[in-house]
Amino acid sequence: MRSAVSSAAGLEVPLTLVEPAGAARKAAPASASVPLPRGRLTGAGTVWLAAAGGRPVPAQAEVLERWPDGSVRFLLLDFLADVPARGRATFTLRDGKPPEAAAAPRVRTEATADGGRKVDTGAFAARVPARGAVLLADVAAGAARLAAGVPLPRLLVAGGEPGTGEIRRVTVETAGPVRTEVLVAGRYPRAVAFETRIAFFAGQRFVRVRHTVTSLADTLYTPVRRLAFAVPGRFGRGSLGLDGGTRRFESLERARELRQVEPSRALLDGKAAGRRADGWARATGATGTVTLVAPLPWQEYPKALRVAADGVEVGCLAGDDDPVLLGTGAAKTHEVWVALDPAGDALPPAALARALVAPLVARPSAAWIAARRALPNAIAPDGPGASSFLARLAAAHERYRQKTRTERWDDGPPGPCTARTVEHPRVGLYGALNWGDWQFPGYRDAVRGCDGWGNLEYDLPQVAALAWAATGDDAFLETLVASATHYRDVDVIHHAPGHPDWVGLNHPHKARHFAFEAEEKVDLGHVWSEGLVTYWRLTGDRRALAAARAMADALVPRVARAKNPRQFGWPMLALVAVWDATGERRYLDAARRYAEAGMRLHRATPEAGDWKMGILADGLAAVDAAAPDPATRRWLVDYANAWLADPLRWKDARYALPLGYLARATGEPRYAAAAVRVASTMRIGAWGKPFAIAGRTGFRLLAGLPPGTPAPPPAAAPRPPAPAAKRPPGARVTRGRGAPPPGSARAPKRPSPLRSAPRRPAAD
Repeated sequence: MRSAVSSAAGLEVPLTLVEPAGAARKAAPASASVPLPRGRLTGAGTVWLAAAGGRPVPAQAEVLERWPDGSVRFLLLDFLADVPARGRATFTLRDGKPPEAAAAPRVRTEATADGGRKVDTGAFAARVPARGAVLLADVAAGAARLAAGVPLPRLLVAGGEPGTGEIRRVTVETAGPVRTEVLVAGRYPRAVAFETRIAFFAGQRFVRVRHTVTSLADTLYTPVRRLAFAVPGRFGRGSLGLDGGTRRFESLERARELRQVEPSRALLDGKAAGRRADGWARATGATGTVTLVAPLPWQEYPKALRVAADGVEVGCLAGDDDPVLLGTGAAKTHEVWVALDPAGDALPPAALARALVAPLVARPSAAWIAARRALPNAIAPDGPGASSFLARLAAAHERYRQKTRTERWDDGPPGPCTARTVEHPRVGLYGALNWGDWQFPGYRDAVRGCDGWGNLEYDLPQVAALAWAATGDDAFLETLVASATHYRDVDVIHHAPGHPDWVGLNHPHKARHFAFEAEEKVDLGHVWSEGLVTYWRLTGDRRALAAARAMADALVPRVARAKNPRQFGWPMLALVAVWDATGERRYLDAARRYAEAGMRLHRATPEAGDWKMGILADGLAAVDAAAPDPATRRWLVDYANAWLADPLRWKDARYALPLGYLARATGEPRYAAAAVRVASTMRIGAWGKPFAIAGRTGFRLLAGLPPGTPAPPPAAAPRPPAPAAKRPPGARVTRGRGAPPPGSARAPKRPSPLRSAPRRPAAD
């Protein structure tokens, strides 16, 4: 395909890459997602990537998303990078013809007679069978061999025999010279489905395996004792990583196992040995060295790493006598890297593990991202009001991260806090099904359960994604990956016994994330797809886009169920986001039906309800941006003018959400000035909900404001409330418990379980 150039200048996009793990990289896999302006490029066929000095580097490009005119909107690059430990490298995306071909190994793929695939990276070769229970067969890396291959992970459920999976489908999801990824799908016994994505990288002696299990059982919980990823072989010696050191075993006459049972407690052969497993295990035999690397062992406990004479293993879920309760309709993805090296020719395992768990991710500048308008709600650091907002957001984010490490909560079943007779205390928001989410300790009620999880309310992945795009701060990237992968797997409903219409929606905040036995089931006022869509755009994660699309599919027929303002607003935002990413008109049509119904039911003034009116207005702004409509615009202008007439009366920053859009759409300076003022004065909280509320609100207010928008003078003193206006027939006034205004009062303190009576959430 040829590129279409909208100006005489050639394409030139600098991409900055920073090595994050302290491990020097040589021809190492790296990636970048590049937003492009409408009409600039028609395809990926004539772009190339240059290192410093103009030398072409091995790269492949994949179109993730297109503008309505068919031009490229997001381009995903996979390339091989050289970068020193903790160093920085700059690459440049160009179009046209490179000065020379990039010399490097290539990933080669061919079909097999049984419908499987053979893949060769130039350093690692394997066959992916289309049937059976073997994930990788005929595995070789130079002189090293795995005679038995790599079987599918074993699933052991309490009360059952070890479950062997059965492969039912093999497809190539991504095919390229730098990265090729094969999808293997099938089923385990006990109604557990799996999807396994195996990524092969040019010139590398390792593969990345992402194994997703999903409970499709009708019982509430599947008690998983162990999900074990094992590589069988004949090995004489081994080693395990613990607390940054290496435990070596010159003999494997008996198996050695390191278990992470809590965030700060690791057991070696059943005895206390240290605080944290480093996530790697290595075994060496006559035919080669196998290293398994599992990221996040202490964040996603319980995990286990085992070396023995007959194999090396990662217990992805290692509950054993205390099984992990996988709720019906919940999923979990486990990542394991498999490295095979000839004996005596392997990198030190700790250095290899540091590199594999910290992938290289390059990014364009924040100014480029914001100016291209491809990523909705992205802001540039020098935009109106951005500097102050981003600095306060980063400070609040660090406090939020500290809370994830120190928060005390009670790991118990749904039910009132007052009914608890025994505590099951935990410290830190960790665990296989928890990492990436945040808690309401002692804060829920009999409907949702004591100590319910927030289920990333107000779209924490979206806040983290936009913050990373604006700052490049790796702390935001860590939050983004953890929260987005948790949300798409654990919080989204993949199976709902008796309620197929719930599939695709997400659980609202509740105990155990997915407790169907809790009274509250689904709620149109708690649906978020924007973060999933943004994660797809920034990473190419297919599961994230699939989850967002499934949510939109579930929302399309539910407009008649919407009642209060946010039950119209959030579905509109979710549907427009998925329409924007996919171009499927039915999502936009459904969003317009929500808009029409919401405007019929609720008057265009903040006075028509509580802060939820701001969510309705925000949804209407998204619909109007996607499909301008005079009636929608009039409603929004009337609402904004009513807000501006007495802004101090509507202290919650969410009331002001549509002002940023209206500033762009109308050119009215008052709207822009007010948006900057609200973003500059609102308080950004340090626990999950107020942090996400303020973060998302700030980006919505500031994105796309005209350059030079001045900060307004201080607002006048508040006036007495005006008398309530008469409502037209059929209009609804909604008054709820309300949140503590992000721009004013402090969030209420949350009692610890069993120490005070539970109360209703102050921020619903």
